[in-house]
Amino acid sequence: MAEEPKGVPLSELSLQQLGELQKNCEQELTFFQESFQALKGLMTRNEKSISALEDVKVATAGHTALIPLSESLYIRAELSDPSKHMVEIGTGYFVELDREKAKAIFDRKKAHITKQVETVEGILKEKRRTRAYISDAFQTKVQAQLATMGTQQS
Repeated sequence: MAEEPKGVPLSELSLQQLGELQKNCEQELTFFQESFQALKGLMTRNEKSISALEDVKVATAGHTALIPLSESLYIRAELSDPSKHMVEIGTGYFVELDREKAKAIFDRKKAHITKQVETVEGILKEKRRTRAYISDAFQTKVQAQLATMGTQQS
């Protein structure tokens, strides 16, 4: 039976080790915060796609619309068949789908992104808690060393 690895109590680490641990924790926290923001951006883009799908729902053939190519670039286009939509299904891969299938893909993307956001939120919460523990241990260690230095000088 394998033995589970055991952690070292923070109180047994030196100031230098605590400082390195705190630096690593901050880097991880920054990474997950950036990931969280990227996921929120994906969620926003997906919501815009769903909204655009709904906007085109009432369009007829020959209808003129502004089609987004990026966040700030739109082109004017005439819809030949408003029931067909080009949907990105992967990095650079597009497929033409009818409205119901396109909506199903956007809904699946939304569910997947939401699940990822919840996962990253949980990790962020844990990383913030860890950072607080490390910071408290670091402050306690510094205060103990200052007290020791104060009693040695007296």
